[in-house]
Amino acid sequence: MNFKIILPKSDGTQGTESLQTSNNLVFVGSNGAGKTRLGIWIEQQIQNQLTVHRISAQKALSIPEYAQLKTHEQAEKDLLWGRSDEHGSVERKFYDRWGNNPATQLLSDYDKLLSLLFAKDIERDRLHTNNTRAQQEYIPVPDSPIDVIKKIWTEIMPQREVFFEDGKVLVKKEGEASYHGKEMSDGERVTLYLIGQCLCAPSNSVIIIDEPEIHLHKSLVYKLWNKIEEVAGNKLFIYITHDLDFASSRSDATKYWIKKFLGSDHWEWSEVPSDDVLPSDLVLEIIGNRKNIIFCEGDNGSLDTTVYQLAYPEYHIIPRGSCHKVIEAVRALRQNEEIHHVNAYGIIDSDYRDEEEKEILQGQGIFTIPVSEIENLFCIEPLLRIVASHLRLNEEEIVQQVKNFFINALNSEINVQISSKAERRIQYLLGAYSKTENTIQGLENGLANTLSRIDINSIFQESRRVFERAINSRNLDEILLHYNRKSLHNRISGIFELSNGGYEKLFIRLLKSEKQGEILQALRRYLPRVE
Repeated sequence: MNFKIILPKSDGTQGTESLQTSNNLVFVGSNGAGKTRLGIWIEQQIQNQLTVHRISAQKALSIPEYAQLKTHEQAEKDLLWGRSDEHGSVERKFYDRWGNNPATQLLSDYDKLLSLLFAKDIERDRLHTNNTRAQQEYIPVPDSPIDVIKKIWTEIMPQREVFFEDGKVLVKKEGEASYHGKEMSDGERVTLYLIGQCLCAPSNSVIIIDEPEIHLHKSLVYKLWNKIEEVAGNKLFIYITHDLDFASSRSDATKYWIKKFLGSDHWEWSEVPSDDVLPSDLVLEIIGNRKNIIFCEGDNGSLDTTVYQLAYPEYHIIPRGSCHKVIEAVRALRQNEEIHHVNAYGIIDSDYRDEEEKEILQGQGIFTIPVSEIENLFCIEPLLRIVASHLRLNEEEIVQQVKNFFINALNSEINVQISSKAERRIQYLLGAYSKTENTIQGLENGLANTLSRIDINSIFQESRRVFERAINSRNLDEILLHYNRKSLHNRISGIFELSNGGYEKLFIRLLKSEKQGEILQALRRYLPRVE
């Protein structure tokens, strides 16, 4: 079924625009973007044409001792509109359900939900009994919402069962006595609440959910909403969230970014652009960010990310794992015309790259640090002196011992380093392969041209000269630029009278101490100036 959804003008001006959709919608925005107010606005615009059931983020999760038993009609009007008498209607929902304050009213309707669930169960039983008597033969018993809840609950929380008996909700863990639903955790109560609300909304209705992830663990939230969407396939879900991971998890939904709330029912918003290279969760993180972006190697919580977040506070740092992913992300974002409100840059390790490759990458906004690996950055002389001073060791002696250690270590594996650097150069030149024309001969000619530019002997000898110059110069910066070994910073722990791996741990502690400013000042002299 197609639903006609009314939205405010996307550019923030006066007026509305409509959307015909059969896909669920996700509106994602930061705090202060007017997300809740937008959900309320949409509800009020379409509630006279469609049945709209909005589930507020501000909700009480108190489960009553017993559910009040009502007729099906009474219970449904009470849940959907806020009152069950003859005055209950969609026109009065603003006052009766939302207390004339839909943005901040604490929605306390768990008792009404349970009343409707029991009413639907009773109504199912009554209709089934009448049909069976009329036909005088066995008729399969259709599932009531309570039956569906129990099935979903068993799938996502197999370690416990939920029961609905005599107006009560009971929970039982295997091998333990049952307990009343009011003793459930917040996560359990909101799980039951959300499943029930969505099942009780009438067919072909629109369900607006504000903060669908609240009170739910990450491992549960996606599985829960997948099951709810599955059993409520004839309803349209509109999610209002600030959680980028949740927004990304709604893979078949159309996603919108709420840029800004301008007041007086005006918002700036746009559809989240798609990108063939950047994953949807990354696109969401980018569009929801107001700072320019630096992509870096490593993962969240890695040394790379920690250092760059401190050294470049004016940028939003996004780790991408490998250097190839960093390069790919920068190029993709710069080529995506729909994401034009931020500039993207990258920082990667030198990692055997020669100056020609570095210059080409810098022209694309991708900068290399002046050491082979990020870990080598912690071995630059200014930082060695800071750590030595902290440990009350002789700074000059420490610097010389570290330098001698690196030279001896490099000499011990010189052939590995020379051949690895040469290999990296050959791989780079092979990456320049291109056909000369669209024929077999063109492919062969392209390969021949590429191979003709690769003089392995010359590359190997140049690689040897690079390492020999670094060793003979005894220049620590030159050694750290070319010596590619991630463990170097930890292998010098003994020089500082620390246990194996102790140097890195101490460095991280100092980075979080009062010495942070001094360390960052030293690092910034080595890190690239991103602009």
